[in-house]
Amino acid sequence: MTVQSTEQVAVKPKRNRIENLELVRKVWPWAFLVTLIVLFSIASQAANEVTFLSSRSVQGILLYATQVLLIGLAETFVIIAAGIDLATGWVLGFASVIAALVMQTLHAAGMSPVVTIGAGMLGGILVTIIPGLINGLLIARVKVPPFIATLGMGILVEGVALLISGGYPIARQPPYLGPLGNGSLVYFWPDHGVYFFNAPLTATPAQAQAVIPLMPNPVLATILVTLVCWYILAKTQFGQHLYAIGGNFEAAVRAGIPVKRTLIKVYIMAAVLSGIGGVIWAARFTSGAYNAGETTTLNAIAAVVIGGASMFGGEGTVVGTIIGALIIGTIQYGLVLLGVSPFWQYVAIGFVVILAVVMDQFGRKLGK
Repeated sequence: MTVQSTEQVAVKPKRNRIENLELVRKVWPWAFLVTLIVLFSIASQAANEVTFLSSRSVQGILLYATQVLLIGLAETFVIIAAGIDLATGWVLGFASVIAALVMQTLHAAGMSPVVTIGAGMLGGILVTIIPGLINGLLIARVKVPPFIATLGMGILVEGVALLISGGYPIARQPPYLGPLGNGSLVYFWPDHGVYFFNAPLTATPAQAQAVIPLMPNPVLATILVTLVCWYILAKTQFGQHLYAIGGNFEAAVRAGIPVKRTLIKVYIMAAVLSGIGGVIWAARFTSGAYNAGETTTLNAIAAVVIGGASMFGGEGTVVGTIIGALIIGTIQYGLVLLGVSPFWQYVAIGFVVILAVVMDQFGRKLGK
């Protein structure tokens, strides 16, 4: 056997090992999600004889995951570019306050539902461009570390939201906002059929309990936003630039990538996605609150890390973030269903994040 063939034999097992480790890193979140569902199914059946994977439970998990996913998408773009945005949750609350205030004012002035809802939601989203732009300029132009810039901006927008709302939820919303925020594209009434846009009007209050909303509007909106984000990240030059910047900043500069402009855009995008989360929150809960996204940022970052993104940049996918958000949503809904104290959610989510980081680092070390 020649020296060359001996080296090839030695390299092949190492290559196979690296490929296997990469496969484990990609598959373990899916396996963990399935494990969670099985465990909660057994526990809920034993504790209170409730079926965990009923249609209503799936709907509950999706609604829990919706807000985490929207902010998680914002963090996905930023983290791939080797950044971080700690302002997303506060920007969500800020957007909900602005949207609720605009809708409250226009409704009181007698404006039509279309104008009221449209202006409120558009205003809540557009106003988030300001903190996003400032974040981008501070980070790309002034070279302020992302951690400091976004933390300061988050505190600032929370302060503005507090001043506007006086620290109280902005309630007294138009009566048609709740049905929009809590409605569904499709309803299923067992033994009667499928209904679109509106629940069956002929159902009595007792019968209405059996009607199942198959596609809640917040979930539908989140799916549409997620598809757009997937396309931007996977199919556009902007998405490729983010991976290049996060993978090797200096190489991206030498390659002629407009790094500063791209970073400014990505922080604006993160703020706008947070704004979308804010207006959806305002529609669901028919109010605006400065603290609407108070705990969402860390849960969203957890979802991104669980989904396989690297905090060092250059790695991450929308699909991974979806799985991470579903894991967070499953944990939250499962513990609520079992009557466990909400404080245990933090313990469980923290454990999963540590597990995700350990799996990532273990795979990297063995792969070298």
